[in-house]
Amino acid sequence: MLNKYYKIFLSGLLVLIFSFNSLSNSSNPSGQEPRFNQLKKDIEKVVKNYNGLCVGLAFIRKEKPDMIFTMGEDKSVSNHNISENTIFRTASISKMFVALAVLKLQEEGKLSLENPIKDIIPEVKFENPWEKTHPVRIVHLLEHTTGWDEMHLVEMVHNEARPIALKTALAFHPHSRKSRWTPGSRMSYCNSGYAVMAYIVEKISGMPYEKYVAKAILKPLSMEHTTFFNDSLYKQWSAKTYNWAMKRVDYKNELYRPAGALNASPKDMAQLLKLLLNRGKVDSLILFKKESINSMELPQSTPAAKAGLALGYGLGNFTSIHNGLTYHGHDGAIDGGLSQLAYLPEHGIGHVILLNANNAQAMQQIIALIRDYEVATLSISEQHPPTYTGRIAINEGYYLAINPRNQKLFYQDALFAGIAKIAIHDNTVVRSWLIPGTITTYHPISPTQFTHSSTQKIGLVKAVDPNEGEVLYSEDSVLKPISTFRVFGQLALLGLWVVMMITTFSIFFILVILYAINKEKYKASMQISWLPIISSLLIILTFALPFWRIDNIDLLFSKPTFLSIILMTCSILFVIGAVASGFIIYKSRKLKSYKMIYYPICLLTFLHILASVYLLSFGFIPVITWA
Repeated sequence: MLNKYYKIFLSGLLVLIFSFNSLSNSSNPSGQEPRFNQLKKDIEKVVKNYNGLCVGLAFIRKEKPDMIFTMGEDKSVSNHNISENTIFRTASISKMFVALAVLKLQEEGKLSLENPIKDIIPEVKFENPWEKTHPVRIVHLLEHTTGWDEMHLVEMVHNEARPIALKTALAFHPHSRKSRWTPGSRMSYCNSGYAVMAYIVEKISGMPYEKYVAKAILKPLSMEHTTFFNDSLYKQWSAKTYNWAMKRVDYKNELYRPAGALNASPKDMAQLLKLLLNRGKVDSLILFKKESINSMELPQSTPAAKAGLALGYGLGNFTSIHNGLTYHGHDGAIDGGLSQLAYLPEHGIGHVILLNANNAQAMQQIIALIRDYEVATLSISEQHPPTYTGRIAINEGYYLAINPRNQKLFYQDALFAGIAKIAIHDNTVVRSWLIPGTITTYHPISPTQFTHSSTQKIGLVKAVDPNEGEVLYSEDSVLKPISTFRVFGQLALLGLWVVMMITTFSIFFILVILYAINKEKYKASMQISWLPIISSLLIILTFALPFWRIDNIDLLFSKPTFLSIILMTCSILFVIGAVASGFIIYKSRKLKSYKMIYYPICLLTFLHILASVYLLSFGFIPVITWA
């Protein structure tokens, strides 16, 4: 009898202890309840600033309860509130699933990252002038090191009412898939590479990509509110979507779904985050080998990777730095959503942020709040710069980033946007940009390796690019040395060109009045002036038209329309006008014209011709937006 009461007492005690422990975890999941509550209040303030904005958030700590919550109100979902199961557009976080699918097939021995893709999918078109010696391999698709251009506009705006098969999508516009440099040598973000990789997954697995991902990843992780389509699941559980100005936008079907069409709830994305933090495990499920997850987080194939670069883009996973800590993960942006999955593997902590609008201002505010909160809860040992004092094998001076994402806009990088300055002070390398922005410092650990000052991980190396020779590789750029004369010479010419256009507009305005008063006296001056002035207007229109605030302007430029043909015509007529102006001035050199008009017009014409040669050499002109 005594034993019976003893067992009842012991059982009750265990239940009490368990209940108390559960209550403690739910009421204070982070161990920092006041700080966590304050974080939620701060995020809520941001959300309330934007009518219609909804946010899904997940905080994960290894061996701690999940913290998943949502903010905002959306009358399109159940009970006028969003929940942990509300579906958001995750955009480029989709790429992580492509990488995981490939790693799963590699673990099963069905493919290798080193496989040349032409051997697997000869039916998919792409160009690689180095294919015989340096073929495009699977690893290059995942690292964005194919050298291919970013998707062209016609690919970006493709929006069929019914989703099309990957094979059909890849046959639609293959022209952007041309290697601009030796594959594996430089990283340049390219969405179409992930579509090609997903098609390889289809070919190897024998099933549509989305079905393979559902079978191999989504189902084992119990991700029940995740879809690649605007299907019944999405329509039932999704939040309304908005653009950057919080204007309602419709669902956009992505041509390359694997690269950016995943729709998921914060609860489901928390499962992916746990998989990454636990090195391929979720609870008792072992879905991937630890080595596979580790391989995602480091650059693999480039000369920089071989030289020790530890920051940058790995396999569907890139690094970012906050308060001295290196986050891994991926961001996403689409018309109708912004997302971020970021985690600190060394500390076993991470977060997911999902927005129902591509409102960058709100996103940046929320990211800063969350990262500050996460970092403040961690115990971080003080880091000291390395004590290397030997030779540094890099030169001070100006460098040009030679890994443009969009080749048509490379002229901007070469002129000012992609120019960096490298300086060395007190055995510290400082990288700044010609356009004021982020200044990054590095500390040497060898003549050619430099750690990022915040993280002490290698973020800058000197290595050999197969096409350009010795260059600097950083986490986001490949930097080729250029002369100071070139940098400031071309900037001086740009400044002079702008000044002369403004000046000649003023002169021409006065000339028109004088010509109306005395046609014979100002006939020669008018003869040499009108075409350079028109050429100035044409180039201004060429640069200004794409920025006009017109609804669906991207759609108008994606095919031959009145607006896109006007843009192309303006760019071509500018070149013709510049050359014709020079011919007219030469023919009119003996006519009597006023020096105050003649010389400025001659200088403007010369600058127009220089600009034409420059823009033609970079392929910017003719501006054919639907090509």
